[in-house]
Amino acid sequence: MLLLRSIIDALVAGGAMGSEVTWQIAGMLALGLVAVWSTFAASVMSARAAGVAIAGMQSAMFRRLTTMPIHFYTTVRPGAIVSRLTSDAIGAEAMYTSVIPVVVSSVTTIVTSVAIVAFVDPRLVLLLIAVPAAIFYVRKAESRINEIITRSFDVTKELASSAETFVSRDGAILARQNGRTAREQAQFEEKASELASLSAATRRAAATAGASYGTAFVVITAGALAMGVGLATTQSVTVGSVILVVLYLQQLQAPVQALLGTRYPKMRASIALDRVEAVLAASPGNPASSDGAPAEGPNSAEPSTTALRIDGVRYRYPAVSSYSIEGLSHAGDALSIPWLPISGMSGDDGVTDDPGRRGPASGNALDGLCLSVGRGEVVAVVGPSGAGKSTLAGIASGLVRPDEGIVEIGGVTIAELDEHRRASLVAYIPQEPYVLHASVRDNLRYAKPGASDAELMEVCNKVALDGLVRQLEDGLDTVIGEKGHRLSGGERQRLAIARAALKQPALVVLDEPTAHLDTATESRVRASMGELFGQAGVLMIAHRLSTVRDADRIVVVDGGRIVQSGRHEELVEDPRGSYRMLLDAGADLAS
Repeated sequence: MLLLRSIIDALVAGGAMGSEVTWQIAGMLALGLVAVWSTFAASVMSARAAGVAIAGMQSAMFRRLTTMPIHFYTTVRPGAIVSRLTSDAIGAEAMYTSVIPVVVSSVTTIVTSVAIVAFVDPRLVLLLIAVPAAIFYVRKAESRINEIITRSFDVTKELASSAETFVSRDGAILARQNGRTAREQAQFEEKASELASLSAATRRAAATAGASYGTAFVVITAGALAMGVGLATTQSVTVGSVILVVLYLQQLQAPVQALLGTRYPKMRASIALDRVEAVLAASPGNPASSDGAPAEGPNSAEPSTTALRIDGVRYRYPAVSSYSIEGLSHAGDALSIPWLPISGMSGDDGVTDDPGRRGPASGNALDGLCLSVGRGEVVAVVGPSGAGKSTLAGIASGLVRPDEGIVEIGGVTIAELDEHRRASLVAYIPQEPYVLHASVRDNLRYAKPGASDAELMEVCNKVALDGLVRQLEDGLDTVIGEKGHRLSGGERQRLAIARAALKQPALVVLDEPTAHLDTATESRVRASMGELFGQAGVLMIAHRLSTVRDADRIVVVDGGRIVQSGRHEELVEDPRGSYRMLLDAGADLAS
């Protein structure tokens, strides 16, 4: 603009269009092009940096969330996780694409403009006193705007959670069976309206602040023009200088408003970054887990004759605060995971408050428990509800770590095993197995990626799943739907058993894997168990008598300890034994 002043002053003085003016115009053109393409380069670089940063945040959060303690997953809804990985992470993007570039550009423009105005005439700088007056409004409203933005994040999370829960087969069935579909729709509409109101309130506050700044700069520009005219009349400054000052003051308005406009995306981005940091700062549940190659050393030793050895294991339900994430976990609102005991999760002492659940006086879910399972041996675990059966299964499979004691798989302490090696040694089959939204082939190969179709069909035949596969329209390539909804409960169980068998593990932990099978199919599957798992040891959490009778050994767990052990024929002969008392009372053996 200094070049523009020179051109105007030359024209006012009656100068002709000479080479000097031509070069000044060429200089203005060059500087303008440099400014345009510099802005373009900065935009591209900031977008690239933002993409890398957001992807890094999402990956880091995903790594942390997938290594949290197993209990953590009972305190969050899937929708909240999805919101944290997407909305919150993307919400931080504005910091890189809008806030930082605008701050750098605006500050540079403001400093340069003020310096040039002061150079032309220091008295004109006094007009800028109106800017701090305009800032006062935003400072006063900042706390309220921050509250609005924080609430909008929470409402967005609630909307995502509601959609995740009820726009699903299980959620839709639950709502319809209880006549709550209209209620859920109304609650969603209420939250959506609240989110719209919050968004409107934020925009209204931003618009009001913008209007105050616009008013301030109108006054500044008019004052500068009046002062400039007065100075030009007294010939203190040239006409070009007056026009220069007015243009710089108007140019100053845009970066100031842009800079102040970043306060709202900055607040959003800061809140989003805080929520991301809350996840990254959480304590991982399994520091030993690794995505690298399986560890060597002790893991490569000769196979032990003992598939599982548990010695003096104690475990106490941890306090919710030890594994929850603020703003993400719903402490005290634990969700149901079929195999995971929920007792003790609502308080910090880990002791169940439910008088109907039997627990050890010590408050430990497992209290000095000792157990071994030999290769090729089937050990069934029974006991009353809350006795510690499912906790035992979680510890034996490596999903839960004991507070005290030793757990060995195939002769190797489980703490020495990385995730890959542990997964290759242990197969865990829950009562309600999880099935991927993928093809039958992909579901089976999840356990053994290199398995051939011949291997897949062979194991399907052993679990009585071959007939189903042949009936499916695309055979092994048939996609079986989200969570396997195209399959029955029994078919999902057989798929899980086949998947586990492909691993050829040293230890198999079963949580009543045949609960959904009819009698004929159960008999066929049980008859092929030896062939399916070879010389693997089997630890079976039993809820039905039919799965107990044929076990090599039955252990009765009560109060976190083994109170009786033996074969069915032996245990049933003891009229005062816990096993006989369970049978006589018709007790529910469910965990």
